Amino acid sequence: MGTINFLQDYRLYDFFTNSNRITVYKDGKSRTFEKDSKEYTEILDGFIEMIHDSNEMPAFGVSMHKLTVEAMQTGVWVKFHFPEQMEHSEMPFNSLLIQVDPSFQGFNVIREVENEYTGRCYYLDLNGGTMQTFSDTCNKIKID
Repeated sequence: MGTINFLQDYRLYDFFTNSNRITVYKDGKSRTFEKDSKEYTEILDGFIEMIHDSNEMPAFGVSMHKLTVEAMQTGVWVKFHFPEQMEHSEMPFNSLLIQVDPSFQGFNVIREVENEYTGRCYYLDLNGGTMQTFSDTCNKIKID
C-alpha cells in the first residue's frame, strides 16, 4: 500500500479549478466573471500558471473582516467563488480571496466563510517566482 503525498495529491492548488465564478476588484470597484466567460478562463489560467510550482506553507496570517474589506478598497484583489462550502486543512470556505501585487513572492489566501473574511489564512510560496505576470493579466481586465 502506497502513502499519500498530501502536498501533491490534495493541495490547495486543486481547489481553484473548482471555482464557478471569479471576481476581480480594482480600487474598490469589482466585476464578476462566470465560469464560461473568456475573462474567467484568462484569469484562472494565469493564476494556475503562477501557482504551478508553489509550495503551501503554514500560515500565520489571520484575517479580520473589517480590515480586509477596507484593504480591498485599494489595489487589485481576486476572489474565487465555489458552488458549495469547501474545506481544506480542516478550515472551511465559500470563497478564497487574494491580494495581487506584482512584487509578491508568496501570498495569503484569505478564506470567506458565510460572507465574512475571518480566521486563519492559507499561504502559498511562489518558489522564487513573483505575481508579475498574473498582475499584468488582472490589470488588462476591464472593470467598468
